[in-house]
Amino acid sequence: MMKKLILAFGVLGLVSLFIPQQGMMLFSLFKMLGMGYLVPIVGGFAAATAMGAMAISKPPMQKWQAGVAAGAFALIFVRFKLWEVLKEMGALFKMIPMLLFVVAVIGGLIVSIMALAKGEESA
Repeated sequence: MMKKLILAFGVLGLVSLFIPQQGMMLFSLFKMLGMGYLVPIVGGFAAATAMGAMAISKPPMQKWQAGVAAGAFALIFVRFKLWEVLKEMGALFKMIPMLLFVVAVIGGLIVSIMALAKGEESA
Protein backbone atom coordinates (compact mmCIF):
# COMPACT_ATOMS: atom_id res chain seq x y z
CA MET A 1 0.00 0.00 0.00
CA MET A 2 2.78 2.45 0.92
CA LYS A 3 4.59 1.90 -2.39
CA LYS A 4 1.42 2.75 -4.32
CA LEU A 5 0.95 5.93 -2.30
CA ILE A 6 4.57 6.95 -2.83
CA LEU A 7 4.13 6.41 -6.56
CA ALA A 8 0.83 8.34 -6.54
CA PHE A 9 2.27 11.32 -4.65
CA GLY A 10 5.32 11.40 -6.92
CA VAL A 11 3.16 11.38 -10.05
CA LEU A 12 0.79 13.96 -8.53
CA GLY A 13 3.76 16.23 -7.89
CA LEU A 14 5.00 15.89 -11.46
CA VAL A 15 1.52 16.46 -12.90
CA SER A 16 0.99 19.54 -10.70
CA LEU A 17 3.98 21.19 -12.37
CA PHE A 18 2.29 21.07 -15.77
CA ILE A 19 -1.28 22.18 -14.96
CA PRO A 20 -1.77 25.64 -16.43
CA GLN A 21 -3.46 28.32 -14.37
CA GLN A 22 -3.84 31.89 -15.56
CA GLY A 23 -1.60 31.10 -18.53
CA MET A 24 1.30 29.89 -16.37
CA MET A 25 2.55 26.51 -15.19
CA LEU A 26 4.54 25.89 -12.02
CA PHE A 27 7.25 24.33 -14.22
CA SER A 28 7.65 27.65 -16.05
CA LEU A 29 7.68 29.58 -12.78
CA PHE A 30 10.39 27.37 -11.27
CA LYS A 31 12.36 27.57 -14.52
CA MET A 32 12.28 31.37 -14.30
CA LEU A 33 13.48 31.17 -10.69
CA GLY A 34 16.48 29.18 -11.91
CA MET A 35 17.75 25.65 -12.18
CA GLY A 36 18.45 25.71 -8.43
CA TYR A 37 14.70 25.41 -7.97
CA LEU A 38 13.69 23.42 -11.01
CA VAL A 39 16.19 20.55 -10.84
CA PRO A 40 15.66 19.59 -7.16
CA ILE A 41 11.88 19.76 -7.53
CA VAL A 42 11.57 17.78 -10.78
CA GLY A 43 14.37 15.43 -9.73
CA GLY A 44 12.81 14.85 -6.32
CA PHE A 45 9.41 13.96 -7.72
CA ALA A 46 11.03 11.79 -10.42
CA ALA A 47 13.16 9.93 -7.85
CA ALA A 48 10.17 9.30 -5.58
CA THR A 49 8.09 8.12 -8.54
CA ALA A 50 10.88 5.78 -9.61
CA MET A 51 11.18 4.31 -6.10
CA GLY A 52 7.44 3.66 -5.94
CA ALA A 53 7.46 2.07 -9.40
CA MET A 54 10.47 -0.11 -8.54
CA ALA A 55 8.81 -1.31 -5.35
CA ILE A 56 5.60 -2.17 -7.20
CA SER A 57 7.43 -4.03 -9.96
CA LYS A 58 9.48 -6.10 -7.50
CA PRO A 59 7.83 -6.28 -4.07
CA PRO A 60 8.27 -5.89 -1.18
CA MET A 61 9.46 -2.31 -0.85
CA GLN A 62 13.03 -2.18 0.39
CA LYS A 63 14.04 0.19 3.19
CA TRP A 64 16.49 1.97 0.90
CA GLN A 65 13.71 2.68 -1.60
CA ALA A 66 11.58 4.22 1.13
CA GLY A 67 14.63 6.18 2.30
CA VAL A 68 15.32 7.57 -1.17
CA ALA A 69 11.66 8.55 -1.54
CA ALA A 70 11.66 10.22 1.90
CA GLY A 71 14.85 12.07 1.03
CA ALA A 72 13.43 13.18 -2.31
CA PHE A 73 10.24 14.57 -0.77
CA ALA A 74 12.26 16.16 2.07
CA LEU A 75 14.56 17.82 -0.49
CA ILE A 76 11.56 19.44 -2.17
CA PHE A 77 10.05 20.43 1.19
CA VAL A 78 13.26 22.17 2.28
CA ARG A 79 14.20 23.67 -1.11
CA PHE A 80 10.78 25.19 -1.56
CA LYS A 81 10.55 26.22 2.13
CA LEU A 82 7.07 24.74 2.42
CA TRP A 83 6.79 25.70 6.09
CA GLU A 84 6.44 29.29 4.85
CA VAL A 85 3.87 28.34 2.21
CA LEU A 86 1.76 26.54 4.83
CA LYS A 87 1.27 29.82 6.69
CA GLU A 88 -0.89 30.93 3.76
CA MET A 89 -2.84 27.67 3.44
CA GLY A 90 -6.11 29.45 2.61
CA ALA A 91 -4.60 31.07 -0.47
CA LEU A 92 -3.59 27.66 -1.83
CA PHE A 93 -7.22 26.81 -2.54
CA LYS A 94 -7.25 29.58 -5.16
CA MET A 95 -4.27 27.98 -6.97
CA ILE A 96 -5.14 24.34 -7.61
CA PRO A 97 -1.73 23.37 -9.10
CA MET A 98 0.08 24.77 -6.05
CA LEU A 99 -2.36 23.01 -3.72
CA LEU A 100 -1.69 19.71 -5.50
CA PHE A 101 2.05 20.40 -5.31
CA VAL A 102 1.90 20.94 -1.54
CA VAL A 103 -0.34 17.89 -1.00
CA ALA A 104 2.07 15.76 -3.06
CA VAL A 105 5.13 16.88 -1.09
CA ILE A 106 3.64 16.62 2.38
CA GLY A 107 1.66 13.44 1.69
CA GLY A 108 4.65 11.83 0.01
CA LEU A 109 6.96 12.78 2.86
CA ILE A 110 4.61 11.36 5.49
CA VAL A 111 3.96 8.11 3.61
CA SER A 112 7.61 7.50 2.75
CA ILE A 113 8.70 8.12 6.36
CA MET A 114 6.02 5.66 7.48
CA ALA A 115 7.27 3.12 4.93
CA LEU A 116 10.83 3.65 6.13
CA ALA A 117 9.89 3.23 9.78
CA LYS A 118 7.45 0.35 9.42
CA GLY A 119 8.84 -1.53 6.47
CA GLU A 120 6.77 -3.80 4.28
CA GLU A 121 6.45 -7.48 5.08
CA SER A 122 4.17 -8.56 2.27
CA ALA A 123 3.63 -7.72 -1.36
